Amino acid sequence: FPVTIESGGSNPPPAMFMTIDIKWNPSVKQLEAFNYLIDHETTEVLYGGGAGGGKSYLGCSWILYYCLKYPGTRYLMERAILKTLKESTLLTFFKICKDWGLRKDIDCSYNSMQGIISFKNTSEIYLKDLFAYPSDPEFDELGSTEYTAAFLDEANQISHKAYMIVMSRIRYRLDEYDLIPKILTATNPAKNFLYADFYKKSRDNSLEKYKKFVPALFQDNPFISKYYIENLNKLDEQSKQRLLLS
Repeated sequence: FPVTIESGGSNPPPAMFMTIDIKWNPSVKQLEAFNYLIDHETTEVLYGGGAGGGKSYLGCSWILYYCLKYPGTRYLMERAILKTLKESTLLTFFKICKDWGLRKDIDCSYNSMQGIISFKNTSEIYLKDLFAYPSDPEFDELGSTEYTAAFLDEANQISHKAYMIVMSRIRYRLDEYDLIPKILTATNPAKNFLYADFYKKSRDNSLEKYKKFVPALFQDNPFISKYYIENLNKLDEQSKQRLLLS
């Protein structure tokens, strides 16, 4: 969908104003999830169900959209292991920045030591891990920092406690921009808390109104490489059932 983002309010300082013309062609499932992520009813979205559904691309696009539209806001982008986040999800994020015409070190910059992406309009994204380290059972490493929204990639690898602690941190500048708390989890199939809290309830038509589950498989992604699908078909039967046929 081509859309112009104009941020900064009615009379922003020059440094806070950004106009970006987005040319993104989301899949039907990505667009469905994106609409939930910008509405005024849904606070929790689970997206996924198999490999190749465009999970990371959706999450990164949504977080980037919010960063540009709402100056001075702050976001979490997380996986269980920070190193994996930087080697996978972050690369997708930078590709989207390039596709949307953002200029490196002008419109946005990345401090790899601090794990923070900063934008010209003073919005920020914090990169964190959510592994349940024995030395930090209460996830104090997240600190008392408040955030505007959060994207948890490969959330099948995190605990319910980590999820709830992240949710408790989402309150930064929401009232100012007339926003509500939003958390997007992207995952492949797993029998963890997401199965009970989203998938099973959705199947039983008992999912709370503020939660949404959007199942997405490789068939729902018209842009996926045929070679990616061929490689998935070479997996053992158990992995194929989980990642390809769920």
